[in-house]
Amino acid sequence: MTDSLLTTRHDAVTLFTINRPHVRNAVDAPTMNALREGIQRCAEDGTRAIVITGAQGAFCSGTDIAVALQPGVTPDHAYQVLTEAYAPTLQAIREAPWPVIAAVDGIAAGLGCDLALACDLRLVSPRGAFAELFIRVGLVPDGGGTWSLPRLVGLGRALELMWTGRSVEADEALRIGLANALLPVESFTEEVLRYANMLTRQAPLALTRIKRAVYADLDGTFVEALRREAEYQREIFASEDGWEGFRAFLEKRAPVWKGR
Repeated sequence: MTDSLLTTRHDAVTLFTINRPHVRNAVDAPTMNALREGIQRCAEDGTRAIVITGAQGAFCSGTDIAVALQPGVTPDHAYQVLTEAYAPTLQAIREAPWPVIAAVDGIAAGLGCDLALACDLRLVSPRGAFAELFIRVGLVPDGGGTWSLPRLVGLGRALELMWTGRSVEADEALRIGLANALLPVESFTEEVLRYANMLTRQAPLALTRIKRAVYADLDGTFVEALRREAEYQREIFASEDGWEGFRAFLEKRAPVWKGR
């Protein structure tokens, strides 16, 4: 494991906390790899429900751009990170036999939004919010969001959220089906754990098979969506616009798109 991911056990619930508050819990490959390894261990250690959250008032602000833009990073390297670190972790969430809950107390943006969408349920506090910010830096969602979001909120609303990158606050998230429950800030973690423990008391054979059947019945596969998104992202990273989005973000200015 890594210091950027904290693991605690609460009865039959395993809680993973992304612990990078200096970047609002933006993730890098080691953090995502540690999360995958932890989730995979949960299949054999007596866990009956998994919770993913973030430290100190943010869920996850996305990919750590400072890491993603290190000198020497190429489109192929970015593709490798997506396919070898991020995608396998998101697949592990989907393939975990037990319920996986995103506890969103603060912003879930970019990859952080897709991480929350990959979970089976999303519990939010009043300060929780979701934002598919990729369009603002000229990218496509790369955490399965093009697969997950339309299935949660409908095609038109999903396209609008991905095309605008606007933030969905907690009340709206609950109303449109992006969140399952709105819990108070003051007792958020306690309420999340209470909810998760309620699920651990359900019939385990039925619980796991319900999850398996529901995802098997959906059209298209999550893995295919991840692979397609990574291909699109590699194409964009190889373009002028791909790097312009990052430069504009770091320089705190509006990007100048050239369409090439």
